[in-house]
Amino acid sequence: MKDLLLYLFGFVLTLVVQIFFFDKMVLPGGFIISYYISFILILPFNTNRLLLLVIAFIMGICLDAMNDTFGLHASSSVFLAWLRTYIYRWSEPVIGYGENQRPNLTEMGWNWTLKTYTIIVFGFYIWFYVLSFLRIIGTWFTLQKILLSTVSTLLVILLIQVLYSRKMNKNEL
Repeated sequence: MKDLLLYLFGFVLTLVVQIFFFDKMVLPGGFIISYYISFILILPFNTNRLLLLVIAFIMGICLDAMNDTFGLHASSSVFLAWLRTYIYRWSEPVIGYGENQRPNLTEMGWNWTLKTYTIIVFGFYIWFYVLSFLRIIGTWFTLQKILLSTVSTLLVILLIQVLYSRKMNKNEL
């Protein structure tokens, strides 16, 4: 029950931060930071696939309601959750994931986190921008947005995980 309440709080907090901070940022080049996908990325490895897709859909549809994007975030979030399942399985260590292990920087290390997060976030932005533009015209423009958004989102997610892990380490002392 305690874990459920913590995840519910994290879900709401992630949405609030995305809506009231990252969605309000105007970045040069028009790229975006989708911090909210970090919540989907750090859910435990043993999260039921259907539950993962439902959580991603609810998070995406909440953002669509606030941003008038008509299902763009919902579709992209569900794709991210679907992709996450396969990428995490592909990058699973030979001994498997631990029962209580979570897919974050502190528990999995830099190599695993950078590899998997980069693939998943890049796939998310390909889906997001191809659907948002719905055309092939402006391929360089679209690719530029995909790359800038991927790099900036990864930097924010990793920076927050590093800061959070340092805070946790100070509390353990």
